[in-house]
Amino acid sequence: MEENKNLPEENLPKENLKNNDQQEENLAEQNQPEQNLESAKDEKIALLEKAVIDLNDKVLRAMAETENVRRRSREEMEKIGKYAISGFAGDLVVVVENFFLATDNSPQAEIEKSPTFKNFFEAMNMTKKEMMKVLEKNQIKRLSPLNEKFDHNFHEAIAQIESDAEEGTVVQVIQAGYSISDRLIRPALVGVAKPKA
Repeated sequence: MEENKNLPEENLPKENLKNNDQQEENLAEQNQPEQNLESAKDEKIALLEKAVIDLNDKVLRAMAETENVRRRSREEMEKIGKYAISGFAGDLVVVVENFFLATDNSPQAEIEKSPTFKNFFEAMNMTKKEMMKVLEKNQIKRLSPLNEKFDHNFHEAIAQIESDAEEGTVVQVIQAGYSISDRLIRPALVGVAKPKA
């Protein structure tokens, strides 16, 4: 038999060749479950890696969405805090403007003649000043843009007036406007300069 080992394969007896083929088939069959097992492991690993990537993506998206919700909520709370009084302020500025109208249009000659009328005028003036302090304390600002450039964000032009002033300059304030922080409560009603004809 040992003589057969050194012989080339074609010179081996057929019986030995059959045994060799059978041994190779047996080895292949034994290795096949191992290969199937390795292949199954690789597939399982690939599936798990894909699942990890998907879950990681979902977690990152959920975290980003949570952060966006927090940011939007914070901004909304700031707006609510800042503009909560805008409805009340809108009603109050009408009263303040009435004080401005009353004090600006009071007859000065009559005020000087009558001490009672003078006291009444001074009381109205003090009330107007106190109301303005309260408005300013709450970031409510009076807009009286005389001789300023017209700004459509805060002014409403209701007349064009021929004037020597630069075109687009506010030359008359018909009614003052009001804003709270950067939000307009009521626009200033103004007359805007136009060139003389």
